[in-house]
Amino acid sequence: MILHLITTAMVVFLAELGDKTQLMCMAFVAKFGMRQVFMGASAAALLNTALAVVLGEGLTMVIPLTTLQILAGIGFLGFGFWTMRQGRRNEMCPTPTSRSRHPFWTVFFSFFLAEFGDKTQLVTLGLTAKFDNPLLIWVGASAGLVAAQLVGIGMSGYISKRLPPTLLQKSAAIMFLAFGSVTLYQSAPRYLQHPLVVLAYLCLLGTTSLVILRRQQLPRRT
Repeated sequence: MILHLITTAMVVFLAELGDKTQLMCMAFVAKFGMRQVFMGASAAALLNTALAVVLGEGLTMVIPLTTLQILAGIGFLGFGFWTMRQGRRNEMCPTPTSRSRHPFWTVFFSFFLAEFGDKTQLVTLGLTAKFDNPLLIWVGASAGLVAAQLVGIGMSGYISKRLPPTLLQKSAAIMFLAFGSVTLYQSAPRYLQHPLVVLAYLCLLGTTSLVILRRQQLPRRT
């Protein structure tokens, strides 16, 4: 049983390395701080692995996986534009007045949607079927997922001390927009994956981003 636990933790950890949610840690830490991101990401990891173990693929019969992926993609775009708006240094620094009122829930729902139907959840499903020990698989998968997020949070903490806040903010915004765009493309019907449609989407995305950045440069009214 211990071998199954260790195997599950290692497999999920390796599957998560370099995944979008690990990179999301680096984006969120710049805005909310390491503690809030760790708590939100860990809670989402526990819930996601529990769903994978207990309910398995049954949830996709209630809510189509494509629908969840589209919602996740839209959510990523929203976080990208939102992060882009927080362009001034005092909004990027972790002060009590500049952060979101509910950073935990922001991180939690972002990670929950990002991980739902992701490869680590599918790996957990497969391991549950293989070892036939749901509780053990849940503990191992959760440990592996949280460990991978800790790596991302640690890297972000190291980087944030060496790069300007505005650069971190712009990088985070680009990262979210990229995740959202890729997720929407992968979930879209084939006719919406036509190069002309993709080009039009990219033009709209670029124009919207430019407008937001231009507005950030305007002096605030007092």
